Amino acid sequence: MTDNIVSFDDRRLSKRHGTVFGTGQDEAIIANTIAGLEARRKERETVRDCIERMETGEVMLHPGDGSAPSPLPLAHLIDLLSGYDDLLSREIGRLEYDREMLDLPFDD
Repeated sequence: MTDNIVSFDDRRLSKRHGTVFGTGQDEAIIANTIAGLEARRKERETVRDCIERMETGEVMLHPGDGSAPSPLPLAHLIDLLSGYDDLLSREIGRLEYDREMLDLPFDD
């Protein structure tokens, strides 16, 4: 009578080559690469929008002591954001390359 009973643990162990939910390691790597790529693109878009707003004068830095705003801190912030934009662009390029390599057929 106990021959017909199948436990969850037995099913889980039979899928040991993948995961319990049936997603293999390759699918997880591809999904992680694509999600990272999309996140970096959105982040770069936000950084570029901030830079544009600062350059057009929409954003101003006013000192807490009430003195006249200095363009130096704003220029420094724009420079930092531009460097971050470059870093994001390189990261996006690397992730795009990784995604292309994952799409290629595997040869033994």
